[in-house]
Parts: sequence; C-alpha cells; structure tokens
Amino acid sequence: MVSTMFAQFEEYDRKIFWTLVAIGAGALLLYVYFLSMSVVSVVARKDAEREVGRMTARVATLESQYALLDRDIDLTLAHARGFVDVAVPKYISNTVEETVLTLREEVSEN
Repeated sequence: MVSTMFAQFEEYDRKIFWTLVAIGAGALLLYVYFLSMSVVSVVARKDAEREVGRMTARVATLESQYALLDRDIDLTLAHARGFVDVAVPKYISNTVEETVLTLREEVSEN
C-alpha cells in the first residue's frame, strides 16, 4: 500500500515537474519575445523621430523659399505674365434658392 502510494506520488511528482518546466520555458520564451518587441519599438520610434526632424527641416526650408518668392509677386509681375484685370467681377450669391434637390424624402407634418 505504501509502495503504491509512493509510486502514485512519484508519477504526480513527474507530471508536476514537467508541467512547471513547460510553464517556465513558456514564460522564458514570452519574456524574450516581449523584450525583443520593446527593443524593436524603441528603435522604430528613434527612426520615426529622426524622420520627423528631417521633414521639419525640409518644411522650414520650403517655407523660407515660399516667403522669398511671395515677396516678389505683385501686380506688375502678374501683368508681365499675361494676367489681365477683371472688367466686371462676378461674385458668389448667398441667397437661398427655393427648390432643393435631395436624396431623401422629407415628410412635413403640417
């Protein structure tokens, strides 16, 4: 009786041991995976920050070029390029038209 209990205990002991080994190995693999993912994300963030810095510098350069070119634009340059003054200007009307085309039917409850 004691020997059968001891045999059963050893059998459970082995199962528990291998289960703990499997859980430990899985935890170690997950640790390595998450550690590598954090390193990859830090490197990606640094690359993104570097790219944002480059883009910011490029935008600043383009804005300064635009400011320099915008200073030279005036009415005489427009006339030299072939633009003409408008004799009768046309404006957009703000009045509301009575007929409206819609896709849905609006039911009035009057």
